[in-house]
Amino acid sequence: MKLLRKIAEYFEFARHKTNFRIEIIAGLSTFLTLSYIFVVNPSILSEGGFNKSAVLFATIVTSFLATFFMGLWAKKPFAVAPGMEMNAYVAFFVILALGFTWQQALGAVFWSGIIFMILTVTNIRTKIIQAIPDKMKSGLSLCVGVFLMLIALRLVGILVYEGVSIKSLGILFSPAAYVFYFGLALILLLRKLKVPAAALITIVISSILAYFLGITNTEAPVTFSKEMFSAIFKLDFSVILNPKMLSVILVLFIVDFYGSVAKFIGLTRNTSIVNKDGTMPQMKEALSIDGLGTMAGATLGTTSMVAYVESGVGIAEGGRTGFTAITCAILMLLFLVLTPLVNLVPVIATTGVLFWVGICLFPTKDELKNYTKLDIITIAIMILGVMWTFSIDRALLFGFVIFILGLIITKKFKEINPYMIISTILLIIGFLLSIYKF
Repeated sequence: MKLLRKIAEYFEFARHKTNFRIEIIAGLSTFLTLSYIFVVNPSILSEGGFNKSAVLFATIVTSFLATFFMGLWAKKPFAVAPGMEMNAYVAFFVILALGFTWQQALGAVFWSGIIFMILTVTNIRTKIIQAIPDKMKSGLSLCVGVFLMLIALRLVGILVYEGVSIKSLGILFSPAAYVFYFGLALILLLRKLKVPAAALITIVISSILAYFLGITNTEAPVTFSKEMFSAIFKLDFSVILNPKMLSVILVLFIVDFYGSVAKFIGLTRNTSIVNKDGTMPQMKEALSIDGLGTMAGATLGTTSMVAYVESGVGIAEGGRTGFTAITCAILMLLFLVLTPLVNLVPVIATTGVLFWVGICLFPTKDELKNYTKLDIITIAIMILGVMWTFSIDRALLFGFVIFILGLIITKKFKEINPYMIISTILLIIGFLLSIYKF
């Protein structure tokens, strides 16, 4: 009991009005929502020549370490794992399109982490976050919410994407869509009735319905083998000297850097995780985990580590402290033992919960009342940016550009923060480089 009391005091359960039951359920909910990455990441990177067993090992170990220290050191309820936007970029563009080896690609990932850490340690990144106006932070929260909703609709086939662009409306009535509708209705009902662990209950019951409708995980389970250590320290550090690779390093850095900024702001807004003035305690520690995780991941054999937007599921369940992340981290480490259980949860079963969390991130009525015309136009453009590019960092770019132009037109030059100008320039460079065909 004394140990449990010390743990509760360390994570400030009383201040956050939480307890062990809430934090554990939140951690489990987050894990079930993002556990697909342990199957998908090896499959995607194997397209670029990576060994699946090596990627699985690197994914599990790095995700565990990064998420554990996100909880223990930064005391934040974020899960950290290889970013889907990163692994696809590395496998299909850096390796298959540009012709680099997987060792060189890991080298680029490592150096992007170095840049990330330099800006974090020098407090530049914190200043960049502080430079984002409060109304735009609210808009970022909304964009993260829309992004989650798009993920859900894309997974069930209601929206059809071609690459990162919406191609057409998909099938509104299908087994996958039925599971989505059921999950969304169920969690809305459970939350209205204030049932504890609503997200977790919804995922479990939705999984049962999915199996009843014939929906199961189609990916073959990936297991460890003697080759699991084959990618450790195989990264090519010399790529930093290759001019052609510099643009790749910059793109990896910018997507990770500003994507994480948006998630930190969007997922914690209007919660006890942030102070009343909107600042986040121990922000530097939380930011450092991303950079260190990316460097560690490249060393072990996987791509950039990011704070997962699916952490919003655990936060919506009431997870407010690092104990949520530690719970999730332990489940990550036990993934091999839990594989048969996790494989019983098809990703479709999580879509209703993802969509609901997206709704929860929308601004409140009181916030909307204080929006100016410029705020409304900026946020509307950001939402369209998310829908058009399926990317949060590009939505941030569009928002910055519109907001700065609005201030210039209205002659409010003093409100233009230099760090916002720098961010906009970097995001523009990253955008141009990412679409440039070599």
